[in-house]
Amino acid sequence: MPQVPFLLGVNYPWLNYAQDFGEGPWGHRGISALENQTRVAQDFAQIRDSGATAVRWFLFGDGRAGFLAEKGIPKKPDAFLFKDVDAVLSLAANCGLKLCLSLIDFVWLQDHGGKRIGHASELLLQSAAGREAFREHILIPLFREFRAHSALFAWEIANEPEWAIREFHRQRAAKMHLADFRVFATEVAQAVHEFAEVPVTLGSARLEWVPAWHEIGLDFYQAHYYPATEGEAPASIGQQLAALPALDQPLWLGELPARDASPQYSLEKALDECRDAGVHGAAVWRWTKPEETARDVAIGCIEPATLRAWAEERRAREANA
Repeated sequence: MPQVPFLLGVNYPWLNYAQDFGEGPWGHRGISALENQTRVAQDFAQIRDSGATAVRWFLFGDGRAGFLAEKGIPKKPDAFLFKDVDAVLSLAANCGLKLCLSLIDFVWLQDHGGKRIGHASELLLQSAAGREAFREHILIPLFREFRAHSALFAWEIANEPEWAIREFHRQRAAKMHLADFRVFATEVAQAVHEFAEVPVTLGSARLEWVPAWHEIGLDFYQAHYYPATEGEAPASIGQQLAALPALDQPLWLGELPARDASPQYSLEKALDECRDAGVHGAAVWRWTKPEETARDVAIGCIEPATLRAWAEERRAREANA
């Protein structure tokens, strides 16, 4: 894979899931609100001081906020979407950070068949017409508005879409066909290239699935790595990286756990293996504390001192090499 500078990052996935950008069913809770700006400014300063330079953040999540729709078809961004995106980009710029904004979470791509509490736009992406309208009326205006913002690292088409695609995941909610999603992802990548001046990527759930996203127009590949969920794959991220077929674009590890149940795993070792493999960088999951009922509660959150110590040691090691 092409050699690029190592970009150390953190996942700051949300303050309030799917409500950080735009007005949702329960009102506006976005980043442009003063109390949220104050908190994020403090967190971004700590992230910078930890040695990280990139932040990955979910934007629309499951689609409950950020745009206006009629009869299930998106029509335009709502009154707060651009204000909230501008607020978080400005805060990042003030701290010298770059943002990777993940547009869609896999939950929004899944079809839950009405078996969970939903929202008005829950099924919007289940149809080709809905996906096209979302790209044309919401995403393209978003890309235009922030075309070349200095704090944008990348637009990410989707977070772990494989969990919604039947060819990858044999669960009831995974009803989307790979071919249909590839068409949508390709069109979003083309829109980024036409209307924005930043890279486009896609957050694949596993390293072994990265080759599925060849030839859709990505500027760099992205994969996530959790030893406890790797199944038959090699436990070491270094082994998995070595086994990957040659890639035509750089690879970024968009999610590495701060800790894992595997006794062989340590964050410092995983970061070393990523750096030694020549990947684009890695972002640790997560900065914000998980909710007590969240699936990732066992992973916990990042210890800034650990991240800072690794970054400083790595810089010293490379300076003396």
